Amino acid sequence: MKHFTITIGREFGCNAREIGRQTAAALGVKFYDKELVTLAAKEGGVEKLTFFAPKEHPGITDNFQTEFGYGISGMFYSPKAVEAQAGVIRKIAGSENCVMLGRCSDYFLQDLNSTLSIFVYAPLSYRVTHISQAYGLTQKQAQKMIAKIDRKRHRYYKYITGKNRGDRHGRNLMIDVEKFGVEGAVKIITDAAKLLFSE
Repeated sequence: MKHFTITIGREFGCNAREIGRQTAAALGVKFYDKELVTLAAKEGGVEKLTFFAPKEHPGITDNFQTEFGYGISGMFYSPKAVEAQAGVIRKIAGSENCVMLGRCSDYFLQDLNSTLSIFVYAPLSYRVTHISQAYGLTQKQAQKMIAKIDRKRHRYYKYITGKNRGDRHGRNLMIDVEKFGVEGAVKIITDAAKLLFSE
């Protein structure tokens, strides 16, 4: 295949991480998720933060909490932090075929013809069920978490890009995960990648 990067944006609770992992495995490339956070934080001199206090969601591990820290502090809005994030994403995209999850990667790579930009979404009921089952939360706790994380991510994406996170403009594919499931979403993405980037 030709050189390519697949970026996956998402609403929280769509199991996008699993879609990204399986897509990367199917295409035989690396999947970048938390690695982008670590590298960008290191480059920008920003420490990863905890999103939830343990007392708010005692069933969630510290590792899970840390995953959602990137972008919620004022430190991540600094020009240095934004530049570091963009630099890390562009460097990786320029050096290897890969799948990237979130981190405004679609925006930072929008000028490259080798980018396939995906957005996955699902009805709130589907996302609440997934999050409550995945992390042992009540439906109410899951809905509260979804609202909070989506709000924070949307605010950060809007700040960086000037656009709404789920805007169809700039996206090549938008997939309803409730309708197609994880396996269906992976097939749609891999088929599109092979169509666009096959030699």
